[in-house]
Amino acid sequence: MENTLTSDQNLLIQEQLDKKAARKNLISAVIPFLGLAFVFVFFTIVTDGRFISPINVENMIHQSFGLLIIAVGATFVWAHGGKDMSIGPSAGCGMLACALLLRAGFPMWMGLLACIMVTMIAASLVASIALKLNVPVFIGSMCVRVSFLGILQYVTLQGVVVIDFHRFAFMNDVVLKAAILAIFIAVGIYLFNYTSFGKANKAIGGNSITATQAGIKNKKHILFAYLFMGLCIGVSAIFSLFRTGSVTGTTASGLEFTVMIAMALGGIPLNGGEKTRMISAIVGAVTITLLVNGLRVWGMQPQLIDGIQGVLFIIIVALSFDRSAGKLVS
Repeated sequence: MENTLTSDQNLLIQEQLDKKAARKNLISAVIPFLGLAFVFVFFTIVTDGRFISPINVENMIHQSFGLLIIAVGATFVWAHGGKDMSIGPSAGCGMLACALLLRAGFPMWMGLLACIMVTMIAASLVASIALKLNVPVFIGSMCVRVSFLGILQYVTLQGVVVIDFHRFAFMNDVVLKAAILAIFIAVGIYLFNYTSFGKANKAIGGNSITATQAGIKNKKHILFAYLFMGLCIGVSAIFSLFRTGSVTGTTASGLEFTVMIAMALGGIPLNGGEKTRMISAIVGAVTITLLVNGLRVWGMQPQLIDGIQGVLFIIIVALSFDRSAGKLVS
């Protein structure tokens, strides 16, 4: 009888733990959507409707486009617990390569290809340094960041590299961007949820040793994740160039931090794993875009906006840090 009671008690405790975990997962999944709704309603009210004016809505579409594209690719990297601090400089160098070719009279397709190649090379370098040299990916990506930032600043030392972006006005068409974004999101969701590529990266983030024992080729999937993110960064950089029409030594500065904040706002665990969701990255990217745009429309100074983003990221990390285990969790 004593053993039966003990068994029943264990089952009851397990049921309670399961319900508690289910509630926690539900709250974690809902909070990002509530945050997005709050940001939208708040800035609509405090700006007397200017936030949702047709002009500003179109502006937010342009602002969110590049970040959403990168977020799709970054989800695969975040899923296996990776990070990339070189996103900004690699995007800037990609834009620079494209701008220089266009100014030299090369065909547009060559400029686009050069931009994507540069960002994919940067991403592959980050992965290769981590995988081949067994260096923490954060340190490897910082090395790539410094190198590409140096190239960007050196080439632009003599002045801003400008292109005649009026020739490429069609690249700023909202319908075109919406179509491309829809394609990337659809492909990203399919790859992430329904193929071994996405499932493998989530498994690696959960437990890399177990993933290896299950027959998953960790290094191959990690490299492909970075390459796909590099492709997304390149596409984002192309449209950024045709929107701004110029490249400077600070182009795309801080983009990697914006991506990190977007992923955290969406509720993606900073150590990756099974709880990583593509929709979370999308919600986070939209939320940070609305937040930054709303603060500007409200009249806040850009320097203060940067500070708010930094404080926001610290708060998110503090709330998601499991101090007992010493790691970041959902």
